[in-house]
Amino acid sequence: MAVLSTLAFVGPPTSGAHVDEQAAKRPPAIRFIQEPKRNRIRIVAPGYELALSNKNGSLLSLLSRPDHARLLAGQNGCLWAARADGVTDYVGGCTYTRTGPNRFSYRWDRKTTTLTLTYAGDPSAPHHATATVDLAAGRTFFDLKLTLENHWQHPLWSAILPADLFAPSASVQAGYAPNFLPGVRLGPGFFTGVHENVLTYPGRWGFADYLGLDLANTHLALYSVNPEPAPIHPIELGFVHGVAGSGCSGRTFCITHSFNTWIADGTTWTSPVVRLRVGETVDQTLADYRHDNGLDLYPSVADKLGGKFAQYAQAPLIKADVRKGLPPLAQWAADLRRLPSPAILHPVRFQPGAFDATDPDFLPPDPAVGTTEDLRSMIDAAHGRGLFVMPYLNVSWWNVDSPTVRDLLAKGNAAQFAALDNAGKPIVEPYHDFSGYVVSPHAPAVRDRVAALMNQWQTEAPADCYFFDQIGARAWVRDFNPAAPDPLSYGDGWLSLMAPYANRCLMVEDGWDRLARSFSAFHGGLLVVQRETADQDYLYGAGNWQPFPLAAFLLHDKVLFFQHDLSELTMTRDDETLAWNMAFGYMLSYSWELSPDDDTLASPWLDVVGSYQHAVGPYVAGQPLQGYTYITPDVTQTAFPNLNVVTNWGAVDPYITNGYGIAPKGFLARSSDGALVAGTFRGTFDGFTLSAGTHHLLVSQTPSAIVVHQPLGADTHLAVKLPPTWNATQAVTATEYGADGQSLGPVAGHVQSGHFVFDCAGPSASGFAPTYRLTAG
Repeated sequence: MAVLSTLAFVGPPTSGAHVDEQAAKRPPAIRFIQEPKRNRIRIVAPGYELALSNKNGSLLSLLSRPDHARLLAGQNGCLWAARADGVTDYVGGCTYTRTGPNRFSYRWDRKTTTLTLTYAGDPSAPHHATATVDLAAGRTFFDLKLTLENHWQHPLWSAILPADLFAPSASVQAGYAPNFLPGVRLGPGFFTGVHENVLTYPGRWGFADYLGLDLANTHLALYSVNPEPAPIHPIELGFVHGVAGSGCSGRTFCITHSFNTWIADGTTWTSPVVRLRVGETVDQTLADYRHDNGLDLYPSVADKLGGKFAQYAQAPLIKADVRKGLPPLAQWAADLRRLPSPAILHPVRFQPGAFDATDPDFLPPDPAVGTTEDLRSMIDAAHGRGLFVMPYLNVSWWNVDSPTVRDLLAKGNAAQFAALDNAGKPIVEPYHDFSGYVVSPHAPAVRDRVAALMNQWQTEAPADCYFFDQIGARAWVRDFNPAAPDPLSYGDGWLSLMAPYANRCLMVEDGWDRLARSFSAFHGGLLVVQRETADQDYLYGAGNWQPFPLAAFLLHDKVLFFQHDLSELTMTRDDETLAWNMAFGYMLSYSWELSPDDDTLASPWLDVVGSYQHAVGPYVAGQPLQGYTYITPDVTQTAFPNLNVVTNWGAVDPYITNGYGIAPKGFLARSSDGALVAGTFRGTFDGFTLSAGTHHLLVSQTPSAIVVHQPLGADTHLAVKLPPTWNATQAVTATEYGADGQSLGPVAGHVQSGHFVFDCAGPSASGFAPTYRLTAG
């Protein structure tokens, strides 16, 4: 028989006007029920029912309400666990009982709807730990918080909260993980095959402390609530379905959430709150994560970039690799006139020697490239063309042979600047043909060198933005450098080190949630990883995953998103990359190279990049993502406040919607005010037939004119819808303009069914495509 636990409240007499007698008779919204014959206790809330063991607090089940769908079927442990450094010992809730020397007890507080579970270690044992877990029950979520006192005679290396949760594999429709920007959606096959994606936050592999699931026709999300100014709590998180016979196999998979810790013997550690939400969709729980962790309070990217934000929104990235056939810096002026404006010019490999040979030392440039004065003159010339300049920098990995390292080692050992392992040894990493120190962001020598670098650029070659490699991509490490406040503070060190330069348009490789406070853009993620190493197929299994915009839901109004700044594989030179960027709200990127058989500035793809970024950028850059849905398994819809993007991920057939034939690996972007239609089309455009092949078309409209451009595609008849304010009896004047903006004369056409029909040319063999301007009368 179940026993309902209640706490009576006795207060002073009150008048009848202040007493709702009917309300007093209603059962509480959240009930605590003891079932001693079944050795369990239950918490029943409007959105869920949670059952725990009354012997050790182990989670037995989680059901959704009111449908009672099973979300969790137990756990691989008893609510919490911890592991010690250097030994195989394991401590957790399962080693405590109601009557043994390691004593378990619990207490329910009805007023706060909090269950306190106490695990008192045997003080006479040479190795013991005492823990308290507070379980605070809300209407549709519950929170777990662990306080752990270590007497294990070793530091505790990790704290698992909750202990691995069992979820039914057959009930999963999708899982969501923050692996590689912008995030990943895992299909059912991941949860039935042998797969694991337990990866580390913060870093490239985990940009948020969040996991989500669609299962049993409802939803479950797990994340930490840890807003600033609380320090980062690094964590290993993900899903596991192992080989037969392992703890996470067969009919269940595991949800893993393990804090990386360093709890010294004799000290006490308290976890952040770990929140489990039931019944909310992934976009809703991402909004919760954003709010609960204070990300919504970060300055917007528009605020960070200030009065020039509108230009940045229209500016593609143009990588300029000085070792790929480009002339010396002093001779760039003529080629800068060939770039779209605005654009972000990104010089790379200009430092002395081979790439990364001198990190963190970048000025003066290699003599073969030019002098610092040449660099400054180039920047001035770029500004004259309406271009922004962003040099490549790397301050988190220092080449062992760099001038800075040689100078510091002449004065002392590497502990002056390096991150140290728990044996006090510098952490050294190989990179191609080089070795370099992973530096400690807390070390005074590192902070001084970064300050000197930033001041040097501002004084000698003042750029508009600064790109920092590795900071957002680097794997988190424990840093035992004496300057670090604790071994877990590596990520916090980079946040505090870079914060003073937030007004200098900082951009970073990859990125994770807290970097969005100071940085203006994240570069990289899933697409480059898949094309370079196919890591996603290795982790998830081919066919078991899709990109999903978790990061965009969290941060699209806080940072700009770009593909990787260096990789040629994700520059926008194919339809799939273009569509990918449009679907996930990424800025466009391009590479300036010069070789006997490839002058990339002569390619029509440069026009594609400049034209689409100029037209679509203002509707997407810095705008919050409002929705991402599947129309079919191969067609998605992305919603921004004033733009809707439909993407056809299929490789064979067009997708027809409202008369538009969206090409395979293509997209259709339309503004809600009707001012913009852009995309890649095959077969039809607004119900009218196109010539064969794929057509890249942009149609933008103002009250007085319509501008049409086809940067890539064959010549075609094109029908452009006329504004309803244009009188149907009025003549339409069409004028053709060359790439230089000069008029090439009038264009013949006719009005048909409210559209102006004319012959629209694509790029010629000798130049870019023309632009057409339509006016009434």
